[in-house]
Amino acid sequence: MTIHYFASLISAFALLHCSSPATAVPLADLDYVEVKNQTGWVLRIHGDGGGSLTHKQLPAHYLHYPAETFVPGPGRQIASKCRGKIESPVCVRLRFYDALADDLTECSCAPGSWTTTIMEQAISQMEYAVDAGGSEASSRVLRKQWIASR
Repeated sequence: MTIHYFASLISAFALLHCSSPATAVPLADLDYVEVKNQTGWVLRIHGDGGGSLTHKQLPAHYLHYPAETFVPGPGRQIASKCRGKIESPVCVRLRFYDALADDLTECSCAPGSWTTTIMEQAISQMEYAVDAGGSEASSRVLRKQWIASR
């Protein structure tokens, strides 16, 4: 009798567990902030704080950073305040993608120093890149490019 009781409990649990809705990926993780400066650097920060760093002249070299390396929140705030006017020919371009709204906000001249600070953080934390195999070589090449552009 107790075996039938436990078997029915397990069947009921399996039925309830299997019929529940699938767990979705949080939409905030699909958001991203992209920072591009006038010297060709592109840093994309994902909603989970991970990111990738590339340079236009070095497309074969790139680095990927693990989750929680960067804080993407200020990028969202800057994009929401951007008026789209170009204040200087030497501007840092910022793009913010909001996955929930499927909306891309482009800021052709991002105000403030957050964009420069976050780019410098990416360069200084190259050793945390998680790219398999070529990350050491990419790190060396990208660091040389950074020094040359300073």
